[in-house]
Amino acid sequence: MNPEVSGPAGPRRAVVLCKWQPVLAGELLGRVRVHVVLDAFDVAHADIDEGLLALAASVHTVSTFNALEELATVAVSIRLQDPEVGRVVSFTEFSQLGAAYLEEVLGLGATVPASVATRDKRLMKQVLAEAGVPTASFTSLPDPSDDAAVVLMAGRLDYPVVVKPAAGFGTMSTYFAQDAEGFLEVCRSFRYEPALSSRQLTVESFIDGEELHVDAYWGSGGPHFLFVSRYFAPRLAVQRGECAQDGGELLSREAHPALYDELELFTRRVVDGLGVTGTMLHLEVFRQADGGIVFSEIATRTGGGWIPGLVGQALGRSIWSVVADLVVDGQTAAPRPVAPCLGVVHLRPDAPGRIVEIPTAEEVLSVPGVFEAHVLQKRSDVLWMQHPSEWVVFAFIGAETADELAALGKEIPALFPIRTVPVAPEEPGPTG
Repeated sequence: MNPEVSGPAGPRRAVVLCKWQPVLAGELLGRVRVHVVLDAFDVAHADIDEGLLALAASVHTVSTFNALEELATVAVSIRLQDPEVGRVVSFTEFSQLGAAYLEEVLGLGATVPASVATRDKRLMKQVLAEAGVPTASFTSLPDPSDDAAVVLMAGRLDYPVVVKPAAGFGTMSTYFAQDAEGFLEVCRSFRYEPALSSRQLTVESFIDGEELHVDAYWGSGGPHFLFVSRYFAPRLAVQRGECAQDGGELLSREAHPALYDELELFTRRVVDGLGVTGTMLHLEVFRQADGGIVFSEIATRTGGGWIPGLVGQALGRSIWSVVADLVVDGQTAAPRPVAPCLGVVHLRPDAPGRIVEIPTAEEVLSVPGVFEAHVLQKRSDVLWMQHPSEWVVFAFIGAETADELAALGKEIPALFPIRTVPVAPEEPGPTG
């Protein structure tokens, strides 16, 4: 999946962009021919700049990036119109499988099985376990409504376990089960997020430890850049309300050289095992009490939530501009972090409900050491808090020392509490 960004013929002349990201679209449209493929969610919710979109060589709309017949006809149209397309750019989980299919039909050398291995957690872990990468054990549960199969499985599992969609993302529809009784209840009441298409599940052994993530752009010779970050608490702990603070800290190579060396080598083993290159990576691992690293999962895209902003602070400019450089030219400027120590605080309320108090971006930015702020909800919006990826307010922070960063990370939630009042339950809105 994802052929290398430049080859003997030189920089790219034309690319296909899947879904809409305004900065990335603007960067690409100003430098190469771009064929844009949108889905129905983009059309309804992405607030697309029509003037910018008008610069595209062609624009195509599909219902979803899972619609193979629609994607096939789009690929043929682009192939007939522009034989110089050299790359398909996909930056969201929702378009990854469709993007790989487009690449294959366009004759760009990608393979659909490799794309499936970076989406389906079962194949992902099977391939990497066979390659010798330490990873959680798993059991496939194709049909959680099959009571007999669930009961049989409940008696064979080694608890605790994590139950989640085989082709999910983040921690959406991800549940922890301490024992057989808990597992049976999770399967009985399993709730699928609206954005999930497949109903197949995977049941994985629970891995305890510190949750780290690696964000990199990986070329044929290795990473063009690579950053290691630490979540303040594992994502499942956030979901279960076991931590007081959400967010993370970007660990500098200067302060953690051995960890960087270890995780760069670990990432290379994962990349080689899955056969991916020329792509953004968001890799999540657990560092256990004995120091051992265990694979959690990987996505061949930019991380979601606050990850683009945090990595942008480490790069010294928008991650989307850097990705455009690498897509078009195969190279980019060296990182210039905005501060020696970087992190992000995710401000969220203590309970679900209707928002009655939330800061403005200007208020958050008024605090010394805050470099960027994103306010993603507004007063009167309803938060269901059914998973940690219901984003509210991001404060991107920086400091000269780790102690100063930690102090700032504690100060900001105290300054800007987000308060809610209870509301009657209903179905959450769309995601895409």
